[in-house]
Amino acid sequence: MHRTPWTSSGSLTSDRIPARHFPTSTTPVKQQAKGKGQAGPPKSKTVLALENRLHNVEYASGKEKDPKGGCFCLAREHGLSTYVPLCCSCGLVLCELNLPHYACPHCGESFLGNTRRPALVAQIKKELSAQIAKEGEERERVIEDARKAEGAFPMLPGAGGTQGARRPAGKGAAAGSQSSHKVLSLNSTTKKVTVSSYTSTPVSSRPPSPTPEEPRRVPPPPREINYVKEPPDPDHPWKNIQFPDLQYIPPPKDPNAHGRRQQRREIGP
Repeated sequence: MHRTPWTSSGSLTSDRIPARHFPTSTTPVKQQAKGKGQAGPPKSKTVLALENRLHNVEYASGKEKDPKGGCFCLAREHGLSTYVPLCCSCGLVLCELNLPHYACPHCGESFLGNTRRPALVAQIKKELSAQIAKEGEERERVIEDARKAEGAFPMLPGAGGTQGARRPAGKGAAAGSQSSHKVLSLNSTTKKVTVSSYTSTPVSSRPPSPTPEEPRRVPPPPREINYVKEPPDPDHPWKNIQFPDLQYIPPPKDPNAHGRRQQRREIGP
């Protein structure tokens, strides 16, 4: 066969087209899918609150006061603070509403000193890890109880395992949320049959979740001392000048008291 320079590599026209090599991206896709599969369950409100508290203790200056004014109940209406129960500067007893990253609501002393901040960070981290472990154990217990409940009932023939048994249940639950029915009617004039479909959506019986109420905070005591500024009355030294309109009201008389006294006299010696 006669060969030419353009047919030296092959006898077909397509042999002269250079092959293109596309890079394979299977590994990143697998890693991305693996990363998506490792996404954990949603965090609870307690975990989010602890994470927010940890962030504030780590990065706050500690000199700002609580914009809500703090609480001056002296741990009488709320629990004692587990982080800073007492202000070392003024001696104010702090309840759990006084957060550790804010300054003392009375004297403005910071609770995040050079030695106090690392101790608070370690304490909150310990509480956070304990809360996450507790929720994980509770989640595993619920899953184990669900598995035991599924094993207590025999599987129907043809059911494709647990996933196959769960899918019809999910479809049935979705179908049960909207009930549909058909009405067959016969027209007496035209003698024709009419089929009408009706779908009714029931109102959800689950009550809306109540919004948590803001706890009551005790305001600080007044700066001025309330005392009686008038001199006492020499004729009535026992008179309460702070409440001058007080009147003594004797207790009501018992109508049967006279009869009881008479009976005591007759029984007595």
